[in-house]
Amino acid sequence: MKTTAANPIVVDDARYARARAATAGAMDMCYQCGTCSATCPMGSINGGGMVSARQLMRQAQLGIAGNGALWRCVACRACEERCPRGVNIVEAIMGLRALSFEEGTAPPEAHRLLWSTLEEGNPSGDPRAERAKWSEGLGLRDATAGTKTLLYVGCAASYDPRLQRVVRSLTNLLTASGVEFGVLGGKERCCGDSVRSNGERDYLDRLVGENVKTFAATGAETIVAVSPHCYDIFRNLYPKHGLTAEVIHSTQLLERLYDAGKLPTPARREGTVAFHDPCFLGRHNGVYEAPRRLLESVPGLELVELHDNKSNALCCGGGGGGMWRSEEGERLSDRRYNQAKAAQLTTLATSCPYCIQNFDDGARRFGGPKVADVTELLLPQGVSP
Repeated sequence: MKTTAANPIVVDDARYARARAATAGAMDMCYQCGTCSATCPMGSINGGGMVSARQLMRQAQLGIAGNGALWRCVACRACEERCPRGVNIVEAIMGLRALSFEEGTAPPEAHRLLWSTLEEGNPSGDPRAERAKWSEGLGLRDATAGTKTLLYVGCAASYDPRLQRVVRSLTNLLTASGVEFGVLGGKERCCGDSVRSNGERDYLDRLVGENVKTFAATGAETIVAVSPHCYDIFRNLYPKHGLTAEVIHSTQLLERLYDAGKLPTPARREGTVAFHDPCFLGRHNGVYEAPRRLLESVPGLELVELHDNKSNALCCGGGGGGMWRSEEGERLSDRRYNQAKAAQLTTLATSCPYCIQNFDDGARRFGGPKVADVTELLLPQGVSP
């Protein structure tokens, strides 16, 4: 234990060392300017409660795991966009969650999510045996040795009927474009994003290792992810565990097909459309233009921009485990959907399962523009998911 004149708070050396290791030393770069806390979008919604990243970083420096605000962070990285020191704030917060998990102070929903993923292979606890039902009747090939392109569907799109329409639209477009691809079907398991965001690192390492072996057995040279969350973890974590395949998001593959003249001509659709940038596609990985170029290719659609867009886009609230937590009062997705409604859009487009689920809820509650995945808007005349 020690204190200093500048810091009269008692610091436990051992706890400080554990916090520093858990946050990969990110807390050392923070000099407590408070820009992160002022930027956090959670503070802009009614009843949401600001997430004080500044306070969390200070607690890490003192060897304290954190408080309730630790679990309200949606990992959107808006704070990192404006941090003058370039601190990896989200990584630090996820590290504090891991420390909280080790100390037994993680909330009950974090434990439920972990057990659901362990037992059924997905965070929602949907039956493992029903994971491939979405593809019945589509005649898709199973990914086996020699598969060059592997389509990874993800948990949400495998089970949610609304999102199944998105992945069926994608498979229709890939087939029409002459892409030979395979799917894992019932062998597909959670990518681990929800496990990572809820702090259980030991099981995450095991899950990632098992998935890397599954992917390697197919021989896939390219893995196409439907969800930006899957794309992010495959691209940024899996290579550390031995993944060598190229990882791309579905919009990136569709852009390549469009540039090669292989994508079928979309059906004409009248009206205005704006693209909502998913945080894990945009701020986390810098993919902004591919979905916009695809939307501009749709006859009749006029692409416009919302006030908060690209690196300044307002989060839907689904990241960082937000999809598995209930919030009181206004939600981030409410604020974002109502921005689209105020802009008098015909369609609010995005490319993330969590965003679609959250915005569809907003459409039901508030009325306004329809919500669509970019993939759905690219379907040619006479083709339905």
